[in-house]
Amino acid sequence: MNTNDAASGVDLQMLAGRIELLERQSHGWRALAAAAMLVALVALALPALRGTASGEHVRASVVEANRILLRDLGGGVAGGLESTPDGTLRLVLGARGTASAQLVVPRGGAAQLTLRAPDGGVRAVLDGGDAPAAWLSRDGRTAHASLAAPAGGEVWLRDAVGRPRFHAP
Repeated sequence: MNTNDAASGVDLQMLAGRIELLERQSHGWRALAAAAMLVALVALALPALRGTASGEHVRASVVEANRILLRDLGGGVAGGLESTPDGTLRLVLGARGTASAQLVVPRGGAAQLTLRAPDGGVRAVLDGGDAPAAWLSRDGRTAHASLAAPAGGEVWLRDAVGRPRFHAP
């Protein structure tokens, strides 16, 4: 036997050993890749298995916030709900320059509901104080009709210039 044949046999043996080592390592990587793929597929399928398709709304029993903005489909502010530092609660439906309704409930005062026309002018107000009142306006500046119930139990209906038109009792 010649030394080249012996060296060649050792080289072939080393080469075969290295190939076996690479195959074992490759098998480990394949198993890891297969496990990762399986986890990814389960993660993708989990919402469908739980019955929550994408686009479905989130349901929660409690949502906490100091301010919530409502946006229209174009991304503009279309209303909101907020609590101010002094404890006043404000609900606004509509935006500036559009018809809107605003409910303000101060912590220590009377609730007030204001309705605005598309031009932004105030058209109606309901005041829930100790002497509740309501007024209506055509132009957004002057009360054309007002109804008040002062503390004495009387009811007044006044015209645009403030003259009493109806009084009971």
